[in-house]
Amino acid sequence: MAETEYTNKVNGILANGFACLGISMGTRLGLFEGLSKLAQSKETAVSTQTLADSMKFKERYIREWINGMALAGILSHEEIDGEDRYWTEPHTLPTLLGDDTTWIAQSAELLTGVAEKQVAVEKCFPADGPRGTNVDEYPVLHEFLLRRSVMWKSPGIIHKVFEDEVLLSKLEKGISVVEVGCGAAIPTKTLATRYPQCKLLATDICADNLERAKTTCQGLENVELRVMDACNASSDLNEKFDLAMMFDVYHDVPYPDKLIAGIHRILKPGGMLLMNDIGAHESITANKEENAAMFGMYYTISSLYCMPTSYKYPDGAGIGACGGMELYERKLKDVFTDVRKVAKDIGLFFLCTK
Repeated sequence: MAETEYTNKVNGILANGFACLGISMGTRLGLFEGLSKLAQSKETAVSTQTLADSMKFKERYIREWINGMALAGILSHEEIDGEDRYWTEPHTLPTLLGDDTTWIAQSAELLTGVAEKQVAVEKCFPADGPRGTNVDEYPVLHEFLLRRSVMWKSPGIIHKVFEDEVLLSKLEKGISVVEVGCGAAIPTKTLATRYPQCKLLATDICADNLERAKTTCQGLENVELRVMDACNASSDLNEKFDLAMMFDVYHDVPYPDKLIAGIHRILKPGGMLLMNDIGAHESITANKEENAAMFGMYYTISSLYCMPTSYKYPDGAGIGACGGMELYERKLKDVFTDVRKVAKDIGLFFLCTK
């Protein structure tokens, strides 16, 4: 690649990075939705003042933001009768607004969330610097992750994930279930509502998450909440559960081997663990060949959040977002008698039997 071509490439990346921040603002503030309600064609295009008035925002801020989005090609613009007008094209709305299962534009909020601790992470690089950052110091990121979990509100998702007919039959009859690292406990709520005959325990090491879970599961008599480190679960939980669920947690924890051993201990003989994580590979070469742009994004997100929040602890593993499905499968097979992948069309899910 020639120098000029490389320079243009970097300039393009920088421009797209700032556009990503603009997209994040647009989703967080509801600006895309607000504009879409007013204008979905050139004929209905509106001024920045009209948009500002409709949303009760300051026009000057609207103008600066929307011009950036227009020049990035995210929104449409044209000068009409001497006035700048803006609109959203109908074909852009699924991407910009999303739904319970599609979060494309909203994913820009990941950048906002991890960037808030960039300076703190930079201080961890020197050999004599801190080992990592505190997981509870990423409020914007956690807000996004909790909202993203709305995909689990749909009972249909349960059948897509729990494709094992034996497990579905058990759920219908009623079993004991524990969710590890529950966050807002939306999977717990979904299962508890769909299968009221089941008893569920939602656990998280973070008390703040349990407060959110309390709101999510309000009124569900078959759900219990508990602040708990699954690595060191109390002995009263030994061999208590038929099913454990853990979604997008494993790569973030400082002591993953202890976590899997702890979950194994609280499962009944024949009990199952359903574990979901990012479908990256251990090898950067494999990630580059499969989807360099996507996994490159994951590595960067991980360097700002997943890895430093895990590596922070003494002997913390610091697996990172791209720890790799091969690593996860080996670790699970070290403990469980049967490990297989399920729901492959949705993501990386392992169903493991004790």
